[in-house]
Order: sequence, then structure tokens, then C-alpha cells
Amino acid sequence: MDEKQLEQATIRLQILVMELIEEGLSPLAVAGVVQAGATRMYRAILDDKEFEDLMVSVVDSSRELNNKTLH
Repeated sequence: MDEKQLEQATIRLQILVMELIEEGLSPLAVAGVVQAGATRMYRAILDDKEFEDLMVSVVDSSRELNNKTLH
């Protein structure tokens, strides 16, 4: 996947997400569906150690965000 394809995939996914929210789905529910789908894909593609390392990295990153003010 090149940069242009990645950009197009990002745009298409964002459009779908916004459509679902505009149809009345909760933004948190949509985010949960996207997150769960990504996790399932990682689980299917990565070996056990890679998957575990990724999940630890995600949790660590979320903790770092909690300690910063974003605005």
C-alpha cells in the first residue's frame, strides 16, 4: 500500500464513520466497532507475541494521553 492508497482508505473510512453517526449511531458505538474490527484484524494477522506487544503499546499510549492536555 502506498501513501496515496493509505490516504484514500483513511478518507473512505472517515466518510463511513461520519455517515453512521449522522444516521444516529452513537460516536462511541461507532468507535467501538472500528476498534474491535482493527483488533480482530491484528489478532488474525500477527503472531501471539506481536499481538501482545501491540496491545501493550496501545495501553501505554493511552496512559500517556491521559497525562497530557490536548487542545
